[in-house]
Parts: sequence; C-alpha cells; structure tokens
Amino acid sequence: MFNLLTSKKSSGAGPLQGYKITNVDRSKKYGVAADSLRMLKTKASEKFKLQNCRVYLASEGVEVLDEDYFRTLPAQVLFVVAEKDVIVKTDFQLMYDAIKSTHSELLQAGSLVQEFVSNNQSEIAKLLHNAQRSQDEQTLKSHRSDHAEWFEGIDEKSGQTKEEVMQRRGQDRIRGYFYKTKDELTKCAIYRQNKMAKELIDEMLELFRQLLSGFDYFSCIFDRSHARRLAQGAVPNLVLTTDEHRQNQGDGDEVDASRIMPKKMKLAIERSLQTDGNAMEKYRVALCNARGDFSCMGLWNEKTCKYEAHIINPYVSRENMILFQVWNLDHQVEIRRTVLPSIVENMKRVIENEADAICKIHNRRGKKLSVITYFIELFTLGNLKLVHIVCHDKSIHDMISKGSIICDKCAEYKYIKEFQNKIRFNKNGLKYGRGMDSGGEYEKAMRS
Repeated sequence: MFNLLTSKKSSGAGPLQGYKITNVDRSKKYGVAADSLRMLKTKASEKFKLQNCRVYLASEGVEVLDEDYFRTLPAQVLFVVAEKDVIVKTDFQLMYDAIKSTHSELLQAGSLVQEFVSNNQSEIAKLLHNAQRSQDEQTLKSHRSDHAEWFEGIDEKSGQTKEEVMQRRGQDRIRGYFYKTKDELTKCAIYRQNKMAKELIDEMLELFRQLLSGFDYFSCIFDRSHARRLAQGAVPNLVLTTDEHRQNQGDGDEVDASRIMPKKMKLAIERSLQTDGNAMEKYRVALCNARGDFSCMGLWNEKTCKYEAHIINPYVSRENMILFQVWNLDHQVEIRRTVLPSIVENMKRVIENEADAICKIHNRRGKKLSVITYFIELFTLGNLKLVHIVCHDKSIHDMISKGSIICDKCAEYKYIKEFQNKIRFNKNGLKYGRGMDSGGEYEKAMRS
C-alpha cells in the first residue's frame, strides 16, 4: 500500500505538506506530499504522465506559477494538473456542465415556479419575509464562529472573517493576472534573445510587483468593510476603441519577480503611494455596498448590464460564495490579445528600431515604456469590469492599449524614477529619496 522505497526527500524549499492533485476531467485524484511547487509538478508529471505540467487551483481556475504564492496555500488544497494550453475549468463550471447535459429539464423549471408563486402570493410573501429576515441576520455576521456554515471547506489560514476571506479572493484574482503577465513576457523571444530587452522587462515586472504589493494586490475589491466604494453606475473609462486610437495618434533565466518582499520595503512602498496623492488611488475601492451586494457591470463595450437579476452577495451563504467564483473580472483591453503584444512591440521598437521608438508627447527618442499606463490596464479598475458569466464576452474586443514609449521628459518617466528612489535599498537599509513632487508629476502623467 505504501511505496516507501520510492518516496522523495524534501528539497529544503519548505515543510512537506499534503496536497491533492487531479486531472482535467477529475477522473483520477491522488494525495501527494510536497515542499515546493517544483516538487508538486514533478510528482504530478509522474502520476499523470505529463510532459509539460501546469498547476491550477481547482476552485478558482487560477494557474499557480510562483513558489512564493504556492507557500501561502493551505495543506490539502486541490490542484488540477494539465498539459500546456489545455483549457482547465473550475469545479463549479464542471458541475454546471454536468447538470446541463444530464438534467436540462431542471434548468427549464422557471415557468412552473412562476405559476406556483402567482397562485399562492400571500402565503409565499410571509415565508419570504421571514426567510429574508433570517438571511439578513446571517449575512451581516462576519466571524467564523458566528456563521460556521459559510466557512465550511475554507482553511483557517485564509481568514477568520468573511471579509478576510474575500480580501484573499480579490488578491488571488489580481495575482493571477500578474503571473500570466510574467509568464508571457519572460517566454517571448525578445526577452530570451536580447540582454537589454530582458533588463527592461525585468525592471517592468519588478515595478509591477512593487506597486501591487503597495496596493495589497487590490484586496479591497471584494471587501465590504473597505471604506471607499465604486460610485454607483461607474465604469472603467481609460481605454480607446480602434478608431479613437487612430484619431489620437498623429539568456532564459526566470525573472526574480517572485521573491518574498521584505516587510520594510513593502511598508516603504505603501507610504510612498499614500503620500504621493497618486491617481491610482481611485482604483482602490470596493465593488460592493456595505452589505456585500455586487452588481454586474455589463459587457465590456456597454455602460450597464442588461439583466436586473445579475446581482449576487457572496457574504450571504457558502453557496453564494461558491457561485461568485464564476463572476469574472473582464479586461476591456484584453491582456493576451492586446496589452501584452503592445508591451512586446513597443519593447522591440526601443531595442531594435530607433527611428520608430519616438515619444509622441515630446517627439524625441524614447527610453522606456509607460509602466504606469500598462499597470492600470493589467491590474486595476481602470480596465477591469466585474461581470456575471453571461456578460463575459470572450470574442475579440475592439479596444487598443494606451501604453506607449516615453522619454525622460515625460511626467510618467519622472514619477517612476522618483518612486524607485524612494524605496531603494542601501547597505544600511531603506533610504527615502528626495526631489520633485512626484504626486504632482503623476497627476500630469495621467492627464496627458
């Protein structure tokens, strides 16, 4: 039963913990012990005979690419392992597909329910009133000890309150975009073949990581206790359509963006962002009201959602929290089709084609890419909309990235340099830089 002779020793990356792994269709499941993502992938490859093993969280569908993030996951979490480019569905999506294929009549029961309600209005009104009162009481409860059913299956490491758990869920969504960005940029040809391109991309990824850390990976977006909220009816308004854009235009080592950030450095970043009065602060908002109700923001190219029923409160029950997993943060300007190709193309211009690498603001040779603009498009509500699965349109979005080449006269370039100065290390620890009013420069950059 136990094959002790073939057991593997710890690699020293961390303590050995037990995890569960399964394949894409969930037909096989194994328990494995691993001390690192690398060891988990090795064992998964052996179990499922995979050549290029990828690892995903079964609950969220997020690919795990980072050892640092892997070490934050609780023991016994279920991973889906698959070959590269295989589509991995979440547990909920698989369950829904199974119900739809074998019990489609259950999904057509709306008319019967409607008829029953219309014939028993007074009795049902009383039941609904009592149920609503009970539900409201449960919804407002926050701590694990007060609403244990809501926390069923959630490791204590994920939080003791509903708000802490939802903060982690928000962070996981944004972390997923960072890992996808990192993976795509570091495997592109120009990164692996050109030393200067590698240095510029490494610097960009490090800045992304520092800014995300300063904003706590926007943990606030699903947190009903957060003080600031998205204005009613507000939608991202940063992006341009193709036509608008045209009118306005006149060696292989993995990047070290995954290492654990020192607490002093994280604190310095947070202080810098708080004191700068930067325009990115407006994206640090919750997408729900104080009760925890979320409303769909509609298709990527529409201002509002067409469906009144696209409202959910994951704080109500465990079932609602699970259903919330299929609500998506949809990029208006798409990551893979638009934003990342824009980064690569502009990087090529800077590296290979001096005549084309021009800052359009000052009409002079560009030196860097507009990191802040790309950051907003990749990770913030300047480009993200929370949508019900029905409103998640996966067809091509006719949106163009505003990311561009900038020169050393640009306000965004100056802001980044000042930001780097403020958090740089020296042998005695952190040293805050001095200089211009970077907050003012940032505001100018965002208006340009």
